[in-house]
Amino acid sequence: MIKGGVLVAEGENPVAIPIIRSLAGKGVNVTAMAGTMRPFARLSKYCSNLILVPSMTREKEYAATVEKIVKKIKFDALFPIFEWSLIPISKNRDRIGRYVRIPIASHEAILRCYDKLSTLKLAMEKDVPVPKTYLVHNFSELRKVAEEITYPAVVKPRWSMVWQGDKAYYRRGGFVNSPEELIATYISIHRYFPFPMIQEYVPGINFSVAALYNNGRPRAFCCIKVYRAWPPTGGNSCYRESVELDNGMRAFSERLLGALDWHGIAEVEFRLDARDNVPKLMEINPRFWGSLCVAIKAGVDFPYMLYRIAVDGDINGVFSYKIGVKGRYLEQELLYIISMLFQGKTFNPSVKGGRLKALMNWLRFYEHGLFYDLFEWDDPAPFLYNFFSCPFGLMRLFRGKNYAWGEPGVRH
Repeated sequence: MIKGGVLVAEGENPVAIPIIRSLAGKGVNVTAMAGTMRPFARLSKYCSNLILVPSMTREKEYAATVEKIVKKIKFDALFPIFEWSLIPISKNRDRIGRYVRIPIASHEAILRCYDKLSTLKLAMEKDVPVPKTYLVHNFSELRKVAEEITYPAVVKPRWSMVWQGDKAYYRRGGFVNSPEELIATYISIHRYFPFPMIQEYVPGINFSVAALYNNGRPRAFCCIKVYRAWPPTGGNSCYRESVELDNGMRAFSERLLGALDWHGIAEVEFRLDARDNVPKLMEINPRFWGSLCVAIKAGVDFPYMLYRIAVDGDINGVFSYKIGVKGRYLEQELLYIISMLFQGKTFNPSVKGGRLKALMNWLRFYEHGLFYDLFEWDDPAPFLYNFFSCPFGLMRLFRGKNYAWGEPGVRH
């Protein structure tokens, strides 16, 4: 029999594992919802129960099912994870929230982060530096920008996913290296993600400012430096380290999240521009992030603190943490290095020294403070499942599908 606790959405998502372990380790009962894609949650001994639900791409059916579940079973809180669950749950919070606490920001604030153009406008309003951005409205303007911009450049959809009928379309931005490639990429993205943004390429290193807010007030920060990501052209971080939070990045994050009267967790992504040493805003993710386990290992237990805010109303702030905690996500690390070595078109221009240096850095399997995502001695099944799924990731890679943790371009 299921007894309260937290209902975690997206049990097929690897990020569910550190959330489940965090909560269960503090004595909180955890139930996960999942489809049938990749059952990470059911493999963990810390997951008390698993409830099968319809595909998250069928928004109305998914939201109706979640409402039935929380109406039937009394949970303390419901945690969405990524956009797949966050958008349907947030959109239907008036119904679902009658039966369970949902510790997330307002729907308007979430949508303002979800729409990267809206985020960009907010940043400019608050004097937060951003990459130089071009918006075009017709082919003539597109061709003009393609001829004028410096390469490499970036074409970025305004939304990482959109729903059309019973299909959800997912697309990341990426580097382009010529006018022809920019125009072709723009047209390809525009088909399902209207009027993407064109941005200058900002050389430098990415930083994630992980944050927890309680009704507009900061309650926790943790800064994570990203050394490698999959896809290399911009995606989930797969090798990263906890570092001291730069005062400028903190100030910019507080301006943005304060303006949104933020509630719950968020990730504010910056790239420290190598040209002027100024952090430029990349995006705000209004949800959990791929490097969550690094923050938890560093001593900032975001899932449990979010639970305490939902149940108790507030917590003491946590603004100090261990520096130098490094996490590697092995599956995506393998995809990363294969791509770097054999797929020139996805080579990341931010990597200095070429492929050989990238390989030598990647081969450092042991470092002080290093751990591997999903691996725990007392709960090894999720890591082993993920490890043995690597060949399927390689198949996707060589078929040209450079999507994060296996999400295809079209979901039915």
